Amino acid sequence: MRAFVIDRFGEKGSVRDVPTPEPQQGEVLIRVRAAGLNAFDVAVVNGFAKDYMEHRFPLTPGLDFSGLVERAGAGHAAGDEVYGIAQKPFIGAGTFAEFVTAPAEGITPKPSLLDHASAAALPTAALTALSAMEAIALQDGQVVLIVGATGGVGSFATQLVANAGAHAVAVTRSEHAEYARSLGASDVIDYTSGDVVDLTRSRFPDGLHAVVDLHGDGALVSRLTELVRPGGRVTSAAGGVDSALIEKLGLNGGNANRAGLDRLGELTRLVESGELRVPVIRTYPLEKAGDALAEQGGRHVRGKLVVGIE
Repeated sequence: MRAFVIDRFGEKGSVRDVPTPEPQQGEVLIRVRAAGLNAFDVAVVNGFAKDYMEHRFPLTPGLDFSGLVERAGAGHAAGDEVYGIAQKPFIGAGTFAEFVTAPAEGITPKPSLLDHASAAALPTAALTALSAMEAIALQDGQVVLIVGATGGVGSFATQLVANAGAHAVAVTRSEHAEYARSLGASDVIDYTSGDVVDLTRSRFPDGLHAVVDLHGDGALVSRLTELVRPGGRVTSAAGGVDSALIEKLGLNGGNANRAGLDRLGELTRLVESGELRVPVIRTYPLEKAGDALAEQGGRHVRGKLVVGIE
């Protein structure tokens, strides 16, 4: 099969022929039609996760996929259109390939309203947004500041905040302001126009109910934490929360991880009911996966990047 691979950390990588994977017990073989990009994929190819998980070379990155069941098994019939996460105990046999194996619990029927590229944009980002929202215990009328509101996770988080009746304040670039509002943001703070903390304080002198960080600037999150009202919440999906500081200030929250694979069906229901829509997508062909990773690594992506596989 064709797959995008790297032979060492930090290289751009290339597409070449590699053996088609064989599903192990409890796994399903998927013919991939599209693979979603995430910040974790950039961390993988640059070696930032090498101390935390086993890596196998030649390494194919990618967690998220949408495609068709190639071989019946584990409760899935051949030809079923599915999407999900190819979660494994090691890194290297990822979704930037014509075929991938995935655990049966990481696969669910693709939302009928979505094409494969749109479905591949959902799993990791939307599940992470769900987890972050639960960490701040949203209530109607609250003022919630979202740092990184127009990226992959942010595009879902902003919608979820607005859907809960809260006042979503998007921290993003000026050129992404209208996109943020289309997601449900009530207000936008342009981080290129001045100090985010000063801009937020002047806009909301009575303080915030919650801060959601999807960017990972710990110093900025700590400063924003001081604008949160007593009893409020601070969460980060990028490791940006200083737990000692929020405890000192009498706040709640902490760093949030992706929600479990068992909630993929919940994402499908949210999409099919119209409560959650897929963000803006830019699709690269498999041969340009290295360029897609480079763009993702620039950290200014609006919406989601996807690798299309024909």
